[in-house]
This record gives sequence, C-alpha cells and structure tokens, in this order.
Amino acid sequence: MRDGLGDWYPLMKLSESEKREYEEADRRFRERHADCRDGRWSISGSRVTHCGFCCPPPPMGPKQREKLAKLLASWPSREERRKDLDTWDLTLRCDHVVPHIQHREHSHVSARVVDCPECGKRRGVVSSERVGPAYRDDGTIRERTAADRERLTRELAAAEAKLTRQRKSAEATQRRIAELQEELGSEP
Repeated sequence: MRDGLGDWYPLMKLSESEKREYEEADRRFRERHADCRDGRWSISGSRVTHCGFCCPPPPMGPKQREKLAKLLASWPSREERRKDLDTWDLTLRCDHVVPHIQHREHSHVSARVVDCPECGKRRGVVSSERVGPAYRDDGTIRERTAADRERLTRELAAAEAKLTRQRKSAEATQRRIAELQEELGSEP
C-alpha cells in the first residue's frame, strides 16, 4: 500500500530523472492492469497507484467508521423528509389533472411530460399549481378533497371558455386576412 517515497509532484515540476521514474511506474502499472480500464487510487504519502477495478481500498479504521456512523445518524428519517414534500396539481394536454409530489424548495414543476393515468398515455404539462403539503402529520398521503375537485372543475370550465373565445377571435382574424388578400388579388 505504501512505499514511503511521498507524493508525486505535478508533472510540470518534475525533473527529467523524476519524469523517467514516473513514466516507468506508469508503464509497470499499465502492465499489471492491462485489462482493467478503470480509474486509479493511491494513498497520501505514497507513489504506488492501485486500480479501482481489481484493487479494493483498505478497510476503514475505527475513527472513520465512527465518523461515518455519526454522519448517517444525523440523516433525517423518512418521516421527517416527507414533511418537506408538497403536492402539485398538473393540468395535462388531455385536460386531466394529476397529482405530482416534489420537494418544497422547488418553486415550479420541471416535468414537461408525465404519464396520464386516465388516458394511459404520456401527455404534456400545460400548467401546474401547488396544492400544499403532500402528507398529513400522521404520515398518510393527503387526498384531494371535494372542495379541491370543485375548484379544479371551475378553473377548468373557465379555461375552456377562454379557449373558445380565443378560437372565435382567431377565426375572425383569419376571415379578415382572407378578405384583405382577396382585395389585394383583385387589384389591376
């Protein structure tokens, strides 16, 4: 594991004899690990390099295990992590609304396409609205209430009415364009 020769300096700072020594060590490494094609690792204070594929690192010492145990013990529990999740309602191109759960720190839903459980197809996301916490205090998932469904139904009806008005306006504009083109075409 250790040869006691110290670390290699950066290649630019090696003398010619040190460069030859480095290249010879590299050649020996490549001979021993010709088929590994993996990264290398070494221990500080040693010039010996080991292959990440066939040379496992040495086992952790007691201090390392203790430090890792403290780190893992400080990790929040699954229940605590659930407190930071919000539910979003995603309105899809098929006009279905599906729930989506993600971390509260995100200010928008980044999903552009999701599976629609009602259509059974992948659909584009038209809009998203944060509903609130995804889980209750007892850890169960929040279901959409009747009031939520009513609100969504009203919003969907309003959006469909707006779309109908916009389509009528677009049709009127298309007729006007056709009239103008006709007038231009009839001029001598």
